[in-house]
Amino acid sequence: MSKREKSEGGALIYGGIPRANLMPPEVAQRRRESTRRRSLIALSGLVVAVVIGGVVASFLYAAAAEQRLAEERRITDQLLATQLEYAEVTQIRGDLQTIVTLRQQLAEVEVLWADALDPYLAALGSGNAVSSVTFLGDQAAQPSLGIAGPLREPRVATISMVVTTSESPRPWVWIRAWEQLDTFADASIDRVTLNEGSSYDVVVTINLNAEALSQRFAPEGADAADGSDGTSEEDDQ
Repeated sequence: MSKREKSEGGALIYGGIPRANLMPPEVAQRRRESTRRRSLIALSGLVVAVVIGGVVASFLYAAAAEQRLAEERRITDQLLATQLEYAEVTQIRGDLQTIVTLRQQLAEVEVLWADALDPYLAALGSGNAVSSVTFLGDQAAQPSLGIAGPLREPRVATISMVVTTSESPRPWVWIRAWEQLDTFADASIDRVTLNEGSSYDVVVTINLNAEALSQRFAPEGADAADGSDGTSEEDDQ
């Protein structure tokens, strides 16, 4: 019994049509190759279409980018032309700002010496004469004078003067009078010399505090703050 008969349970089949594939294998092979070639041609066409689409898209994108670049260059040229047109104004504004900055730096250390000295001379009283005066103050962009020594007050300027008196000098009286002045920081009696003719030369050093600064060119913000403080104080009163 054959394998087919065993698989069909030993039953015999009658009336079947005998079949046989008489086509040569080369024909089936050619058909498969033809189908494969058509698939490859279609795939190649799709790839070519995609490549062409990519090239066209790249060209369009490059053209748009070139157009945007040309527009940006045009705007830049306009801005440069406008800047050149107002270059002198820009330079003047820069110079003005530099002048204002330098003026503020100088104003921070400026002392009006004549105005600062007058109250101290008035406190000397009659019978005293000043034979020489030397001024020393802080300089812009330079280290400050600092404190003259231990137990001394901060200073922004120093006045050294020689007071000639015909009577026995009483410098402590001068210092007590100077202590009432707003600009006074501290003072020292450096030397007392007896001259011929019974006159005395007294070398005095007076240190001035920050109240002696002129503040002529104070920033506007500081003035506004001072004004607001004054208003609040008046309201409180």
